[in-house]
Amino acid sequence: MTTQETTTGRVYGGSADPAKHEWVPFEWEEPALGRTDVQGEIAVFRPEGTSGDLLAGFWRYHAGAPGAGSDGSGSIVWSSPLGDESAVVLEGSATITVKATGKQYEVGPGSIIYEPKGLEQIWDIKGPYFKKAWVIFDSPNPTGAKSDDLIIANVNDNPETWTPLDFTEPLEGDLTKGELVILRPEGSNGTVLSGLWRSGKGIVGSEPDGTLVTPYTATLGDETILLLEGEVHVRNDETGEEWDFRAGDLIALPSGVHITWTSKGPFVKKFWVITKADLPA
Repeated sequence: MTTQETTTGRVYGGSADPAKHEWVPFEWEEPALGRTDVQGEIAVFRPEGTSGDLLAGFWRYHAGAPGAGSDGSGSIVWSSPLGDESAVVLEGSATITVKATGKQYEVGPGSIIYEPKGLEQIWDIKGPYFKKAWVIFDSPNPTGAKSDDLIIANVNDNPETWTPLDFTEPLEGDLTKGELVILRPEGSNGTVLSGLWRSGKGIVGSEPDGTLVTPYTATLGDETILLLEGEVHVRNDETGEEWDFRAGDLIALPSGVHITWTSKGPFVKKFWVITKADLPA
């Protein structure tokens, strides 16, 4: 999936299998170590948002990657210094230890990991291969939210009650489109919301065949999406550009750009992260 540019914002799309040349060593200043570290490789598909510091892409660890052992395993100190991270494990497994409390979490394919900025962790990656999709966001406006633990969930979580997605579009008015569950209600700074959303047969707002058409301008903030199931068509109504996405793709929608989102039946499910430099109203 290639990145395409618009005149009033950018709709980004990324495949779960970036081309070989798109992967580069992941190098960052790690405060917990007091030095620069290089671990694994990243492929960035969203380099910016309309507010705050927003990055999104994929990270992988394997034999031959910086920091990894010959069997693809390794131990990484990470305090998420670049901002709050929201991630989904795509392949492989790891044990994450929160250094301050000693709490340990086992994560594998489908695990959702929410990490507050500045929380020191030790990631013990189990070889031979590990890959995750990630969104990192930072803003100058602190929320005062607790930041002493991780939030761990799974893309297959299915609570007894999903909440209908009610929202107001500037042009179309009040709408109800699909249903959602919120897993991360806030972050360390700015607006950080995240969870799961679905549409399909028998789900509110959807057609009998599961199709759902949604006009959308992402009024709450920039939205970054990992499509988990199904296929969608996205049209930038301001430029006429169109994209088709399928399960495994990353999608980035800029706040304020009017798009038409069409979920194809019978079912669509996505992991979403909404970010904005301003604090929630």
